Amino acid sequence: MDDAAVTQRARDLILLDCLRLVGITFLYYDHLITLGDEINLLWRRGKSLSSYCFFANRYFAFFSGIPIAALPFMTFSTAACMQYRVFQELSFVAMQIITDVIMMIRVYALFGRSRRILWLIIAAGASVVGIAVWSMTSQQAGRSKIVGGCHFNLDTSTAHRLAGPWEGLFMFDSLIFGLTAYKMTRVRMAFRTSIYMLVVRDGALYFGIVALSNLANIATYYVSLHPSLCQVERGSILRFAMHQSSGPFIPGSLATMSNYMSVTMISRLILNLHQHANVGITSEMTASQSVEDDFSLSSLADLFLTQADSVPPPPEERASAITTNAGD
Repeated sequence: MDDAAVTQRARDLILLDCLRLVGITFLYYDHLITLGDEINLLWRRGKSLSSYCFFANRYFAFFSGIPIAALPFMTFSTAACMQYRVFQELSFVAMQIITDVIMMIRVYALFGRSRRILWLIIAAGASVVGIAVWSMTSQQAGRSKIVGGCHFNLDTSTAHRLAGPWEGLFMFDSLIFGLTAYKMTRVRMAFRTSIYMLVVRDGALYFGIVALSNLANIATYYVSLHPSLCQVERGSILRFAMHQSSGPFIPGSLATMSNYMSVTMISRLILNLHQHANVGITSEMTASQSVEDDFSLSSLADLFLTQADSVPPPPEERASAITTNAGD
C-alpha cells in the first residue's frame, strides 16, 4: 500500500472516530439539558410502565456508550477488538429493540389496545430483529492498525448485509408512523384533543428525524463518502462537498449517530407525554365525548402514566390550561 493510500485510510478512520464521538456527545448533551425534567417528572413520582421504558432506553444507551466514547483513544489486541465488535453490534440491536418496543406500546395504546394492531407490529418488529441476527452472521472484516482503536474494513457483501437491519428499521418506523397517521384521520375533528395532537406531532417528528438519519446511514453501506475540505465563502453558509472515498472504512459510519438520535428522540417523546399529563389527561377523556376516543386516551394513561400523573389538576389550574390551549 503506497503512502497516499495509507494517508487516505487514516483520514477515513479519524473521520469515523469523529462521527462516533458526535453521536455519543449528542446523547450525553441532551441527557444533561433534560435531567431536570427527568427528575421532576419521573424520579420524584410513582413509577409506571413509561418510567421503566424511559430508564431502560436512556440508561442502557448511556452506559453502553462509554466504551464507544473511550475507544478512539485506546489500543487493543485483535482478540479484544473482536469482542468489542460483538458487544457494539449487540448493544445497537438492544437499543433498537427497546425503542421499537416503546413505539409499539404507544401505537397499541393509541388504537385502544387492539390485538390485531399488536400482532401486526410485533410481527414487523420480529422481522427486523431476525434481519439483524442474520446480518451478524458470515461477516468478512479485517482489522486495520493504521491508527488506534478498533476499526474493521468491510467487503462489499458484508457492507450490503449490514445495511439490511437499517432498511428493515426504516420500514418499521414507516409502519408506526403510517398507523399513527391513519388513527388520526379516523378521529373526528371535534374529538381531536391535545393528547392526540401531541402523539401525532411527536410521532411525526420522531419519524422525520430518525428516518432521515437512518437513510443517511443506509447510504454509507452502498457508497463510501467522506467530507472534503470545508470552505466558507462570503455571503454563503458552510458548504460540505462529498466525494467518493477509496477507503472501505466508511460503511456504517453513521450507525452510532443514528442509534443515539433514536434513543434521544424516544426519551423526548416520553418526557413530553408526562409534561402533558400535568394539565390533566383525564379531563380530556371527559371532554372527548367519544367512547372510542376515551378508551384510547385511557389506554395511554394506563400504560404510560401513573395514577398521580393522570389525576386532573385543581380547577383553577385546569381552567388556566384550557385557556392557554384555546389561545394556541
